Amino acid sequence: MNETFWTNPEDRSLLAGSGLADLQAFFAWHKGERLDKAGLGGWRQRWRITLAGPDGSPRVMYLKRFDRPPLGRQVDRWKLGRLWTATAAIEWQNAMQLQAMGVRAARAVGFGQQMTGPWERRSFVLLDAVEGESLERWLPRTMPPVEAERDWHGRHAGIDRLAGFIAAFHAAGFVHRDLYLCHVFVRGAEAGYPADGGDVFTLIDLQRVFRPRWRRRRWMVKDLAALNFSAPADRVSRWDRLRFLARYMRAFERGGPARLLARLIARKTAEIARRNVPPQAGAWEAAKRR
Repeated sequence: MNETFWTNPEDRSLLAGSGLADLQAFFAWHKGERLDKAGLGGWRQRWRITLAGPDGSPRVMYLKRFDRPPLGRQVDRWKLGRLWTATAAIEWQNAMQLQAMGVRAARAVGFGQQMTGPWERRSFVLLDAVEGESLERWLPRTMPPVEAERDWHGRHAGIDRLAGFIAAFHAAGFVHRDLYLCHVFVRGAEAGYPADGGDVFTLIDLQRVFRPRWRRRRWMVKDLAALNFSAPADRVSRWDRLRFLARYMRAFERGGPARLLARLIARKTAEIARRNVPPQAGAWEAAKRR
C-alpha cells in the first residue's frame, strides 16, 4: 500500500498541536460538525472543524474524507486518467494549481491518500474556510429588487468585477463544471455591493474543476449557464445578464462571437432548468434576439 501525506508548511505546527500530525489522525478525527448532505454516499464525509490558532483565535476549516470508495467512483477516476490520484487529491491539486495561477479559491491546508496500485483505499483533503458568504445568499439579502434599483453605478461595478473574475478563471485554462452562485463567495459586503479590489470573489467546491484539452467552449458555456440559471430573476435583470456577458467577453476574447455564445448559454440554461424544478432564473432570451 502506498501512502501520501502533505500539510501546508505554514499550518504544520497548528495541526500537530491539535493532534493532526499524520494520515491516521485525520481519519480518526471526530471533533466538529458533520455536514451530511442528501444523496451523499456513506463513503463520503464532510466536517466543519475549528482549531485554536496560536493567539487563541478560532480557525475554521473543512475536512472532506473518502473511505473505501465504491467501484463506480474508482472507474470514474480511471476514465479521467487519474489512476494514481485519489478522490481527495483531485481537489487538493486543483486548489494548489489555482493558487499558483493567481485565481482565488479555497486554500489547501492538508491532504493524504492510501492507494493500492490504482485502487483508492481512502483519502482526505483539508481546506480553509472562505471569508464572506456565497453569492446565492448575498444577492437576495443585499441586492435591491430590479424594479427598485437606483444605485446603477454600484450594481454595474459588481457585475463587471464578477465577469472579470470568471473570465480570469477561464483564461487560466480552468472550468468548474458546477459553477452555481453557491460556489462563488463574496467578501467585504455586509451591506451593499462588494468592496473595491481584485480579490472580492473566491471559488469553493473544487472537486470537479479541471483543465480541458478539447471542447473548451462547451465547458465554459456550462459554467456560464450555471451562473445564469442560479441568478434570481427578481434581483438580476436581463440587462444585467447582457452586461455580464459583454464584460466577460471583453476580458476573455476566446469565447467566440457574442451572439453565438449567448445562444449557447441560453440553450444550456434551458437544459439545466428542465432538470431542476423550479428554475432559478430566466434564460438569455434578450441576447438571442439581438
